Amino acid sequence: MINIRKLESELWESADLLRSGSKLTSNQYCMPVLGLIFLRYAYSRFKMVEAEILKGRPSRGGRVLPVEASDFAAKSALYLPKEAQYDYLLNLPDDISVMNLVNKDGHTMISLGEVVNNAMQLIEDQSEQLTGILPKSYADFSDEILSELLRIFNNSALNEVGGDIIGRIYEYFLNKFAKNIASDDGVFFTPKSLVKMIVNRRSEKSCGGR
Repeated sequence: MINIRKLESELWESADLLRSGSKLTSNQYCMPVLGLIFLRYAYSRFKMVEAEILKGRPSRGGRVLPVEASDFAAKSALYLPKEAQYDYLLNLPDDISVMNLVNKDGHTMISLGEVVNNAMQLIEDQSEQLTGILPKSYADFSDEILSELLRIFNNSALNEVGGDIIGRIYEYFLNKFAKNIASDDGVFFTPKSLVKMIVNRRSEKSCGGR
């Protein structure tokens, strides 16, 4: 059985160690990290719903029909385009420029931060509730730090514990960031829509408090 408290602590220590080795303040680090935890949660939910959709899925020419955004809408679930899926981001090469990737506006992306920003924008396009909410400051991160953060939150234990526990980990990070940001004399409020989607509750949480 997974020790959730131990998992929370290990994830936090790994992520905070990266911050301490960078030039980022807790205030700059807070929302992007929480955004990655949200993305990990959204991907976990996406894969679960996708598996449900694929059960008994009709085939054509011997091939199962691919899932579409409308299939997820029918189940009131968030659809993730390929470029916004956690696995896709995790497996990108170190040198993003060799991929010749373009964002949703047609601009070439040369850093992992730009690719993650684009992923967040693609997710917002799928949900009015999230429009303008998700962090898009990942270009402030070095590719090395961002890649390591993606790896940290790809912890295999998260596949076993499911979305509810990922929500608990999200709240754990909120509370830890609150203490750090207070010492930095910074205040940052976590958007209500993001908190509601990750922990399935209506109360608003803050990164730092006021």
